Amino acid sequence: MVQFVYNISIYEIIKKILFFINHKFYPIIHKILIIKPNNPYIIIKVEHLKFLYDSLKNELLFVKNRMAKYYNIKKIKGSFFEEEGKIYLLCKNIIIKRSNDKLDFKKLKPFIIIRKILKNNYKLLLLKIILIHLIFYIFLFEPILKSTEI
Repeated sequence: MVQFVYNISIYEIIKKILFFINHKFYPIIHKILIIKPNNPYIIIKVEHLKFLYDSLKNELLFVKNRMAKYYNIKKIKGSFFEEEGKIYLLCKNIIIKRSNDKLDFKKLKPFIIIRKILKNNYKLLLLKIILIHLIFYIFLFEPILKSTEI
C-alpha cells in the first residue's frame, strides 16, 4: 500500500507521477464501493440469506426427525426389557484386551437388569472383574429367547 501511494503521488520537480515515468501510462484506479448498512441491495440480500438459512434449517430438522422416527420404529420395536430380566450385552464400543478382534465374541454373556434408569437406559449387574460403567443404552442389548437355557 505504501509503495502504491509512493508511485501515484505527483512530484513537484517533474510534475508527473513515478508510475507514468516508468510505464508510460497512468494507472487505472477503480473506486472501491463503500457498503453502508442502509444500502437497499444489502438489506434485500441479507433478508434473502436469512430466509434461506431458516428454510434449510427447517428442512434438515424435518429430515433428521423423519430418519430418527423410522430408525427407532425398526430398532426399538418391541424391545423393552423388564427389571430382573436377562439380556445379552453386545460388545460394540466395549474395549476388550485382545490382539485381534476378529475372533472376539459379538455378545458378552447374559447379564441381569437391575433397574431402568431412563426410557432407553438400563443398569446391569456386571461381574466385579468387569471394570466398566454399569449403565448401558438399549441398542447394546439383545433379548434372550424364552426357549434358551442359561
